[in-house]
Formats: sequence, structure tokens, C-alpha cells
Amino acid sequence: MIQHKEQMKPFPITMYFIACYVMFVFFLLPNIAMAAIDEVTLNHAIDRAGLQRMLTQRMLKSYCQLGQDQFYIKPDEKLTDALSRYEQGLVFLKDFKTVQGVAASLDKINAIWPKYKRLITAKATRTNAPELVQLNEKLLALSHKIVLDLEAKSGKELGKIVNVSGRQRMLSQRIELFYLLRDWGFEDDFYRDNLAKSRREFTEGLAYLNNYPGNTPKVKKLLAKAEKSFNLFSHSLDDKNNAFLVSLTVGQLLKYMNTATNLYSKM
Repeated sequence: MIQHKEQMKPFPITMYFIACYVMFVFFLLPNIAMAAIDEVTLNHAIDRAGLQRMLTQRMLKSYCQLGQDQFYIKPDEKLTDALSRYEQGLVFLKDFKTVQGVAASLDKINAIWPKYKRLITAKATRTNAPELVQLNEKLLALSHKIVLDLEAKSGKELGKIVNVSGRQRMLSQRIELFYLLRDWGFEDDFYRDNLAKSRREFTEGLAYLNNYPGNTPKVKKLLAKAEKSFNLFSHSLDDKNNAFLVSLTVGQLLKYMNTATNLYSKM
């Protein structure tokens, strides 16, 4: 009896291409995306994510100014601008959801955001301030977590420098925020301690940045200006009714540190 060997059927070409596509999408594409982040945009992402921290404090600071009728500082315009920039930042950060931890933090921010936006765009009242403060603390913590996750992905000293420099922007706004809250009559330990802590951390941040060996002459000049401005106005924070002076000086600090952070991110 002659036995016929069963011939193996050729693997369909369409199935071959489908298998290759699945491997590309699930295994190769994420690695390609992460490599692109590493090479091109990570320091810029740390800078932009750090700006989100500052904007949380700027939004609530503007709310406090509105509630205290400090219209000469144009807090309504600043609040509208900060809200818009924060939302733009959320869209920007979607491109970095592949970085571990970023997607989870963005989801938590998006869960808080509708209520926060509704409260902060309503008429500014002292009654609503404590609830906004608590929501604001959550937004700040989540925004900071994204910066730390991006810094960890960088794994480089410069990434940390961009983070610390960007955090100085946030601290400048936070100092003014808690100064305004104190002026508004919130004087328990939480408010008093956060004002003192923010002042101390701003000084520590400047010292850390001044010790970075990669500082350019332009960055050194900006840090010197920031330190001089902070030292000159720091005593004003101990007294009430200095809101205008505090606002002017904080505006200078923000300008200096924003420029320095942008320069660091491009090194």
C-alpha cells in the first residue's frame, strides 16, 4: 500500500500580516513612542507639567483676590487665563500617558476638575474658600505626581533641575495664596504652616539651583535676581495689608523662575 504524505497547507498570507500587525501594535509601537519621548521632549514635558502646579496656585490666588475686591490686579483676567492654560496642559500631557503613573494621575484630575471649575468660576466668597482650598491641594498633589513620574522617566540630573526650578514658580504663587488666605481671616495652623513652609522651601530651592554646576551666566543672573527680590519683600509677608506689594514682587519672582526653567529645559 502506498501511503500519501499529507502536504502542509501554506500559512495564509493575510493571517501572516495580521499577526505582524498585532505584534507591532502591542509590542513595538509603545517602545518606539517611549524612545521618542526620551530623545526629544522629556525635559519640555517636565517643564510643562511643572507649569500645571503653578497654575493650580494661581487660579485659587486669583479667586481670593476677587473675593477681597482687589480688582486693580485684574484677577478676573488672570483666573480666566490660568483656567485656559491648565486645560491646555491636560491635553498636552495626554501624549505622555505611556509614562508610568501619568495616565492614573490624569484620570484623577479629570474626575476632580468639573467640580473645581464650577466652584472657582462662581462668585468668589469666603464661605466657599475652604472647600476650594482642599480641592486645590488635591490638584496640586496630582500635578506634582506627574512631574515626578516624568522626572523618573528621565533619570537624569537635568530632569530634576527642571523640576526644582519649575517648582519655584509654584511656590511663588503659593506664598501669595496663603498670604491672601491669612488676610481673608484664615489663620489656623494649616494656613499659617503652609505659608511658612512655602517660604522656607523657596529659599531651599534657590540654594539647590545655585549649586548646579551646569548653570549658564544667564541662569545665574536670573537666580540672583530672584534671590534679591525674595529677600527684599520677605519681611512684608509678616504683616497684613501688604497685598499689593506682595503681588508685585511675586510677579517678578514668577517671571525670573519661569525664564530660568525654560532655559534649563533647553539645555
